[in-house]
Amino acid sequence: MSTVLPEAESIETEAAATPPRMTWLRRVFGMRFLVISIAVHVVLGLIAAVWVVQQYNTARKLTFQSGPPSPNRATRSIEHKVQMAKKQSTMTAPAIKRIVSTGISKVTLPEMPSMPTSPTSPNQMAGAGGASLGASAGPMTAGGGAAGGSLVSMFGLREASGGLKGEFYDLKQSPGRKDTGMDKDKYSKVVIEFVKSGWNQAVLNPYYKASKPLYSSQFLIPSIKADEGPKAFQVERDVKPSLWLAWYKGNVIPSETGTFYFVGAGDDVLCVRFNGNSVLSANFDIDNNGLVRPTAHYDYGWPPPPAWKQPGGFSKGPGIQVEAGKSYPIEVLIGEQPGGTFHAILLLEKQGGTYKKDNHGNPILPVFRMGDSKPIALKQGQTLPPHEDDGPIWRGTSDTRPTSALDTLKKP
Repeated sequence: MSTVLPEAESIETEAAATPPRMTWLRRVFGMRFLVISIAVHVVLGLIAAVWVVQQYNTARKLTFQSGPPSPNRATRSIEHKVQMAKKQSTMTAPAIKRIVSTGISKVTLPEMPSMPTSPTSPNQMAGAGGASLGASAGPMTAGGGAAGGSLVSMFGLREASGGLKGEFYDLKQSPGRKDTGMDKDKYSKVVIEFVKSGWNQAVLNPYYKASKPLYSSQFLIPSIKADEGPKAFQVERDVKPSLWLAWYKGNVIPSETGTFYFVGAGDDVLCVRFNGNSVLSANFDIDNNGLVRPTAHYDYGWPPPPAWKQPGGFSKGPGIQVEAGKSYPIEVLIGEQPGGTFHAILLLEKQGGTYKKDNHGNPILPVFRMGDSKPIALKQGQTLPPHEDDGPIWRGTSDTRPTSALDTLKKP
């Protein structure tokens, strides 16, 4: 006999009383409610997460504080000028005051002189001992170049700045660079023919001519290597240092009226033509008597051995009459025959002039020059004959046209 508890009995009775359809509905609604509840909690959780992240980022942005706004360009410029003015006022040296002593004799110190504000102009810079060479930063050195490093040589400047225009000829080759068969004897014949023909250009036309001329306002070349000639005219790669000529021409205006003489020596060629006439032939180993017979010789004992010196010394040509301020055409021919060493010195003597004497009684003459200058700077071992660096300056120009309109002499 089984015993049924009252509580169990009640449950069975309730279950028997609930229809099967209602039980199924309760289960379905219970599951939906659970799903909806979970979904709502998930949405709320996402919303809460987004809100927390936004609050955190906002807090980070607020921790940065920018500086004051930058002023515009005009304001910055004004502030910069004010700062610079303050800085300069603190750095300015105190004014120099005049100091006056109160002793027995009052001595007043002058105010400090003001420094020049402009650099030295090119025309104030000196070149080769006698010519106003403009581009040179100091005395020109003997044998090429200037003491200041400018591109000048003893043969002249590469830019026209007064003086005579010089053109270089190589008698060993034709204009087409073919061998001409030139030798020592032929070279002498060409020089003599050129001078006797009235310095005719046609005599030199069959020979090679350098493309770049030089401009020289004096001829004061000590004993240097013969290759300095081609090097000065920038043809050292094409011309060997022998059997060459350099022909300078232009116009000159004397600074004084009177009778003058050209005096010079050339190894191997130095000839001068003035106002259409050959007035000096001071060549070495070339018949000078057959060209221009010297009127006198000055033996200065220069150059010293081992260089060659002229037989009889320096040659003095015939006198020339000139008027101050009047323009005259002038030409100078220099050249080297065998190679080795070369020199060319051209001096000027005035009739009745008073000059110092050397130990042998020869007059110490000024350099013939066409511009103001400083003395030449010699290299070690180089020398020059006795001469005066300061003397009359004859204004020169490379223009070979007649210049009769130049009636008034202007100081260079």
